[in-house]
Amino acid sequence: MFTEINTKITVGDTYGKGVPNITLEDALFFGRPNFAGELDRFNDDRRKFTVLIPNDVADQLRAIGYMVKTKAPTPEELQQFPDRETISHLKVFLNFGFVKGHEGDPEYETGPNIHVIQGEQVEKLTAKTVPILDRSRFESMDMELRGWEYNAEEQPGMYSARLVSMVVTLRPSILDQKYGRL
Repeated sequence: MFTEINTKITVGDTYGKGVPNITLEDALFFGRPNFAGELDRFNDDRRKFTVLIPNDVADQLRAIGYMVKTKAPTPEELQQFPDRETISHLKVFLNFGFVKGHEGDPEYETGPNIHVIQGEQVEKLTAKTVPILDRSRFESMDMELRGWEYNAEEQPGMYSARLVSMVVTLRPSILDQKYGRL
């Protein structure tokens, strides 16, 4: 099974200490995303998704410090599925929170800046509305990620990825085109 990964990756600036931000254009998910933060089969309820990384840049991102994983098919898998290929992927986490405003100001939400485009409509998602992406069909997906030191004591210099911003274009269904997203 050949999956064409046309993701363009740009290495950006380093903000503070650590690794530089990276931008992924035309990114693809690997597996099912968990924007809702539901408990998964590994007993993990963090909001996260995994994005495919082109194999030819996986080593470069690892050299920078990102925890890109590469899985080569085993001989047994190749025997059963001869067209299975090596894949590289990066786990990305979403952190939402609330910050108390100045005296008299209300609390406000912090977190990644996520926008969804569907037809002519553009909508900014919040912690409450971002779970719609778990079951959506994507036409395109671009994102900016920043490194977050994974575990300074056990794995110094290794960084997981945190979502900074994302722009998703949804592929509308016939009913979405008729009624809009309900």
